[in-house]
Amino acid sequence: MFDSEANIEEIKKSFQEALARLDKYIEKLQLEKERIAREFSRKLEHLRFFIVDREALKNFLDEPYVLIPKRKDEWYVIVPKFIPIHLGWLEHETRSFRVYVINKYFQWIYELPDSIKKRIRLPEPLPFKVIDGYLHTGRKLQEVGWQKYKKFLYRKEGSDRIRIKKGYEFQLIAQLIEDGCLPFIPQPVDETDLREWAVPDELKELYSRSYIQNAWKEFLCKGAIGVYWAFGAGKSMFGLYALARIKGRKLVVVPTLTLKEQWTERIRKFIPQSRDEIDIVTYRAYNKVKDKEYTLTIYDECHRLPANTYIRLSTIKTKYRLGLSGSPFREDKRESYIFALTGFPVGLNWDELIRLKVVTVPTFKLYLVKTYHNKLRKLDELLKIPVKTIVFCDSIKLGKQIASRYGIPFVYGETKDRLQIIRESDVCVVSRVGDEGISVGDIERVIEVAFLAGSRRQEAQRFGRLMHTQEEEPEHIIIMTEKEFELYQKRLYAITEKGFRIEIIR
Repeated sequence: MFDSEANIEEIKKSFQEALARLDKYIEKLQLEKERIAREFSRKLEHLRFFIVDREALKNFLDEPYVLIPKRKDEWYVIVPKFIPIHLGWLEHETRSFRVYVINKYFQWIYELPDSIKKRIRLPEPLPFKVIDGYLHTGRKLQEVGWQKYKKFLYRKEGSDRIRIKKGYEFQLIAQLIEDGCLPFIPQPVDETDLREWAVPDELKELYSRSYIQNAWKEFLCKGAIGVYWAFGAGKSMFGLYALARIKGRKLVVVPTLTLKEQWTERIRKFIPQSRDEIDIVTYRAYNKVKDKEYTLTIYDECHRLPANTYIRLSTIKTKYRLGLSGSPFREDKRESYIFALTGFPVGLNWDELIRLKVVTVPTFKLYLVKTYHNKLRKLDELLKIPVKTIVFCDSIKLGKQIASRYGIPFVYGETKDRLQIIRESDVCVVSRVGDEGISVGDIERVIEVAFLAGSRRQEAQRFGRLMHTQEEEPEHIIIMTEKEFELYQKRLYAITEKGFRIEIIR
């Protein structure tokens, strides 16, 4: 009996304890309920200003951008950052939006969305062509052509053409391109100028890519093209293929001695049989080649060609021409001359190259420091991680200081065997002589400590060095002072306009 009463008391006690715990849970739930109610009320108050109009949202999803005229044949495209649309030239960005600029040239290089094409309604270009020193207008438009382009023209001849003033042909072509017209006449490659080439095994995969085969077909049909692909997509190797397949004397024009070394090296390795047919010169060497004639001329980094000091090279006597550039834009807005001096444009969307895994996309980090002295401290810290690195430094004085500090080579204008030094060094400092075109297959990291102000083209060229690498996780690091960031952050748009994210670390 006593045991039974004891058990009942124990059960009663346990039940009361359970009820007490339940009361505590109820109290906690009540508190949580009140917290949720307060949070819900707060969010409702916040959302009062952001009530979603479903019909407007549907319209937004159909057209997630704003198109605003900037000037004649040029438009702003304003896109929220959460929308993965990357097109045109990134001019400005806020925390929420990117502001791009597009013009008539972009439709020749990259595919614009149909909805944008319809909206901008580019004017129908005049059907003019430039052939052998004449502007061919057709009978009905001869007077229109004469009035519109009179400053470039000498006299009417016949009823369908106008002779161009001597020395004004490329200026006229540039103006026609500015007006939306591609005034070139396709001049197909003569079959007698072609020869077979046994492609080396290590290049077969590259040359089997559809976009390279399509570009070759374009070249065979047109005889003069500009190839505008992303860094690492194979532009110079496409040029090498053309050198191998075209008979006769050929010319390659490059911006730096470093690139001259690279072209020489590849020619010796892959097409030694053509070595004696090929001249390689820099853009400053016009006088060396001005009196020669070539079957094919290749302008590597052809965005350089419109510069006043280099444009004479476009007058070299050549049967076929090929321009190569990963950044066909200029800070002086002379893009029309890039197309005028090379021929029919052949482009390819960056997103497509990334999808095909043709190029390697690096990670991007920007370190913001207070002073130049802090730059060197940060460099000290970064170089403790032992990976193959190029340190870009525009300042010769600072470059020598960094090289001395770490006991590493500095590659600049006076350096011989530049490419060999860069390839054989685990870490080296490189001036702007290494900005363009060089390919280093095992590079893992690029660090920028000094640069050309707000030059977006230089920024694009420098991160482009990592797109040539075979390494899996390349890293592009920029070290800026806060003042430099304030003045020159527009150079970073070269990265973000491609849809790449920069991690900013202070």
